[in-house]
Amino acid sequence: MIETGALRAEWTKFSSVRATMVLSLATVTVSGLFGWLFANAAATGYATATTQERLDFQPLLMAGRGMFIVQLLISALGVLVASSEYGSGTMRASLAAVGRRGSLLAAKAGLTALTALPVSVASVWLMFTTGQSTLAVSGAPYAMPGDPAALQMLLLGPVVLTLISLFGLALGFLLRGTAAAANVSTAFLLVPVLAGSAPGFLRDLLSTYWPTGAAFQAVTGTSELSPVVSYGVLVGFVAVMLVAAFVQFKNRDA
Repeated sequence: MIETGALRAEWTKFSSVRATMVLSLATVTVSGLFGWLFANAAATGYATATTQERLDFQPLLMAGRGMFIVQLLISALGVLVASSEYGSGTMRASLAAVGRRGSLLAAKAGLTALTALPVSVASVWLMFTTGQSTLAVSGAPYAMPGDPAALQMLLLGPVVLTLISLFGLALGFLLRGTAAAANVSTAFLLVPVLAGSAPGFLRDLLSTYWPTGAAFQAVTGTSELSPVVSYGVLVGFVAVMLVAAFVQFKNRDA
């Protein structure tokens, strides 16, 4: 159970840290920028594509590639919710005010989800709008918001990004430092992107079953797994990370 008073206190701390507010705004801005950049590149390629390449063209995948970059920012947002207190030395004061470590972690997780979700919604919808508009203006195939695949991206994409922010929060508690947690988060999240250079079997394994890769493939409609399994892998992974963060936070001095 998340205590209302603790949640309000977390919001006060979150809104008073300039980095978190700037990062939230930057995440939305970058989403629109990369939606346009990737869609523009895809439209340029479509103009000179072969017949088969045009048949294989996937507008959601082409314009949604920016999510692989946006996830780094939304994860860093979660990292800051925990690591900023370790960096400023206020974690002990927060514990004294709340009284229970589980309640403090729950409040931070609730605050992370409640702030990351609207940021994620704005980011995904802006990326979709700029991307598909760019494709349409350029004469390439594009998706409409009412299309089933587009609806899945618009509704579940923000949920995936919010889960990734909770992964960042868990890393912030586990590693207790912004730089260390952000670096580990970046390396972990980029594995599916870099998997293309791995040998065949390893490439297929990483791109299909890596927690964030599986979820993003489901969002863009390119997953070989069922949606339940694709999203379930990420949900289970984030749950394990939060439990690990709680165990360390409970048994280690603040």
